[in-house]
Amino acid sequence: MESPPPRKAGDTFRAFTLVEVLIVLAILSVLFGTLVGVFSRSVESSLGLIKTSESLRSEMLVYWEIKRALLGARDMLIRNGKELYLITSGGSLYKGVIKKAFIYRDGVLYTYEFPYPAGSIDFYEESRLVRLGSFPDFRLKAKDARGEHTNYRGIPPLVLVKLGQREWTV
Repeated sequence: MESPPPRKAGDTFRAFTLVEVLIVLAILSVLFGTLVGVFSRSVESSLGLIKTSESLRSEMLVYWEIKRALLGARDMLIRNGKELYLITSGGSLYKGVIKKAFIYRDGVLYTYEFPYPAGSIDFYEESRLVRLGSFPDFRLKAKDARGEHTNYRGIPPLVLVKLGQREWTV
């Protein structure tokens, strides 16, 4: 086995200079900063997408709830375009013919369901209201041969519903 050659008095080890180390650190910090920026933007984008998705999900659940109630309606009352009262077979809590209401107040949509269609169609118990969600807007209109109505009693051929930015016809 050979041993390394002996060192001479003037020999020095070749190493990185301080300037070279600083340049490498600067390049690494720029790369790291760029990666952190890209990562934070992707996280923000994902959170925005989740919020939009949850909002759409809430709107679709309300849409199906209202559509089911309207399709099973035997009597209906729309009041001021913000309240919908029904005698329907399209309930979610009870079977058979029920009393159901959708009431929009202060940016929040509530529903009410009672197992017996007794009493006035527009009677509901405040303590039994169930919060469906917060929406920037909720409007109802009955549409018949005479036009569109925000106050209507009976079963119209069409009901126009606006929930947030979406509108649909049942």
